[in-house]
Formats: sequence, C-alpha cells, structure tokens
Amino acid sequence: MKNLIIALIMLGFSSCGQKTVEDKRPADQMNFVKYVKELRDRVNAAGEDKTLRGKILDQGVIDVKVYVKDTLSLKFNKWQAKVLEIKQNSQNPASTDVKLGMTIDPDNQSAEKAIVLSSSVIDAALSKTIKTLKTGDQVIVSGDYIEKKGFIDIDSYSRYKFSKNVFDNPEFKTNITAAEKL
Repeated sequence: MKNLIIALIMLGFSSCGQKTVEDKRPADQMNFVKYVKELRDRVNAAGEDKTLRGKILDQGVIDVKVYVKDTLSLKFNKWQAKVLEIKQNSQNPASTDVKLGMTIDPDNQSAEKAIVLSSSVIDAALSKTIKTLKTGDQVIVSGDYIEKKGFIDIDSYSRYKFSKNVFDNPEFKTNITAAEKL
C-alpha cells in the first residue's frame, strides 16, 4: 500500500510540469494532418527497403490525392497555419506568393516538418491582407486545393532534400480565398 501511495505521488509530481495544450484546429484539418502523418510513418517504417518504400510512397501519393478530392472536396475552411514565406510574384507583380505551414508533429515546429499550402494571391484586398503578415504569424485561412485536369500537385517543400519521403514535408498548390491573423 505504501508503494502504491508513493507511486501515485511520484506520478502526480511528474505530470505537474507537463503542459497540456488543447488542439483547437478544425476537425477536418486535424484529420488531414493525422492522415498525412500516418502516410509519412508508413513510408518511413519501410526503412532502407527501396522497393517497398517506393510502393508505399507511390500508393500514398495516390491515396492523399483521393483524400483531398473526396474527403475534403478540394477545400479547406478556417484552418490554422503559420506563415512560412511571403514574397512578390516575380512573373506577376499584382500577385503575392505565400506559403503556410501546418505542423505535423507538435514537438517539431520546423517548416521542414510541416504540411505546406502554397498560393499565388491575385485578389487585391486579400493580397493587401497577406502583405501585412510576417513570417511566423499564426493565421486562419480558407481556400481550395488546385486541381488541373484531374491532377492535384503535391511536391516536397524541403530545400534540404534530407528525405526521399514527400510526406515528411508535402507542399500542396492552393488558391487561398480568405486569411486573417490570429
């Protein structure tokens, strides 16, 4: 009995310093992030087996595109993200390019470990709003995934190319229709 009481006291002290952060992202966003994370982990679990990794990765890319199209209906509404980059579009000065990141793992806030939504904003009012944001700002965004001739573009955002797994840091082309700073 004494050991049980000591164990409970130790458990109580060990949990005192832990922060419990409530994830306030919309359910469809949390489900999408979870889905991508599961795909990433499945590919990484294949280890050095290139054939198995390739098969899992190829099927994963197909599956995530189906998920975006069928489950999300090519839309995201009031999703929370962090501003990664904002710059003037070099080919169209009236357009502002923005990249927003959604953390895959709460313990790793790196842009190199996030789902990235990439957009060229043409709408003047929205572009003006985007230009007031700074890298690192938290935002709420809505918009559409871009589909061209049945094709949804997914690339690896990472500049470091440390991974051969697109799900470590996937970038989706989108059309952002609304954005506001949190």
